[in-house]
Amino acid sequence: MRASYGAPLRRFLKQHCIEEITDFGDLPVFKGVTTYPCIMRVARRQPCAAFNATQVATLDFTDLNAYVAEHRYAVNIAGLDDAGWSLANADTQCLLDKLRAKGMPLGEYVKGKIYYGIKTGLNEAFVIDAATRVRLIAEDPKSAELIKPFLAGRDIKRYEQPHADKFLIFMPKGWTIERAGAEKDKWAWLTKAYPAIARHLEPFKTKGEARCDKGDYWWELRACDYYDEFDKPKILYLVFQVRPSFVYLDYPMYANNAVWMIPGDDKHLLAILNSRLGWYLISKHCTQIQNGFQLIYEYLRRIPIRAINFSDAPDQKRHAQMTDYVATMLALHQKRAAARTPDERTQLANQIAATDRLIDKLVYELYDLSAAEIQIVERDA
Repeated sequence: MRASYGAPLRRFLKQHCIEEITDFGDLPVFKGVTTYPCIMRVARRQPCAAFNATQVATLDFTDLNAYVAEHRYAVNIAGLDDAGWSLANADTQCLLDKLRAKGMPLGEYVKGKIYYGIKTGLNEAFVIDAATRVRLIAEDPKSAELIKPFLAGRDIKRYEQPHADKFLIFMPKGWTIERAGAEKDKWAWLTKAYPAIARHLEPFKTKGEARCDKGDYWWELRACDYYDEFDKPKILYLVFQVRPSFVYLDYPMYANNAVWMIPGDDKHLLAILNSRLGWYLISKHCTQIQNGFQLIYEYLRRIPIRAINFSDAPDQKRHAQMTDYVATMLALHQKRAAARTPDERTQLANQIAATDRLIDKLVYELYDLSAAEIQIVERDA
C-alpha cells in the first residue's frame, strides 16, 4: 500500500479495474505469525472510477461477506497517489487533500535532515553500562572524553526528558589519525593516551576487525556526516511507534538506530508531531506494523507540516502560544518524573492532559479544520 517497492504494482493495478479491497491491517488472521493480509479483487477491464474498500477492525465475526457488506465504503481511484495509497472514504480523502494543501512535506520542511541513530556494528564492545563507565573514568579520568550518554528505543517517551543508563565509547572514523598525527603505531598511541579505554576494547579486537562498518581502525565507529548533531538541540523519536513518541533535547545525547533524529530547535514541529492530528497524519502516510506504524524517512517525509509565516501577525501569535504550551508540557513531565506522591502525580497528569488539549486545539486551528473535520481526526487517530 505504501512502501516504495510496491509502487510498480500500484501503477499496474490502477491500469485495471479494482473491484474490491478488504484490508485486515495487522490483525492476527494467521495464528503465530506476523502478517499484514488483504484480499484484493481485480478484473482485466478498463479502470473503474471507484472501488469498494473495507478496513477490517476485528476478527470477531462469523461471516466475512456480511461484515464487508456492513463496513465497506467507496474509494475514488483519482485520490490514490502512486507514492502510497491510503484507502480513504470521500470525507477522509477530502480532509487529507486539505491537509496537504495547508502544509509542506516534512522532508521539505526539514530540508531532508532526518537521520537514524548510531550503528556500532559491535555493541558489546562500544556500548557500556553505568558501572563500566564509572570504572573506566576511575582508572583514567581522560576516558570521560570518549564516553557519551547513549539512548535505546525504550528510553524514548512522549515529551519526557530521557536519562541514559547506557553509554557509548565514541571514536568515529578519522578520530585516530587526527589525534595521533604522525605516530606510526596507532594502537600503541591509543593504549598510552587512553589506557583504560584500550584495555576495555582489546578483548574485542578480532570481532572489531571483522566488522564491515568500522572506521579507519577497528576501534573506530563507521563514518557519519551528522555525529555532531547529537550534541545540539534536536527532536528524537522512535522509528516504530504504537503512539506518538517524540521528545526534544537541548543537550548532548546520542542514540542507537531504533531512534531517529530531526536536528534543530523546533518546538512547533514537536507539538504537531505529538498532537492528535500528527498521529492521524502518521497513520495515513506511514506503513503499518504490529499495533503501530513504521516512521522511516521514506514514509514520514510525506506528512504535511503547517509552517509558520513570521510576517503574519496571527501566525506569530500562534507560534508564541505553541512554544509556551510545549515549554509547559516539558516542565510538567519533568515534575511528574520527580513527583513523590500519588496525589501529586495525578494532579500533574491532569495538567498534562489539559495542556495536550490546548496543543491539539491550536494545531487544528493552524490547519484551519472545521468541527466535522476534527471529528474525523479524533475518530481515526
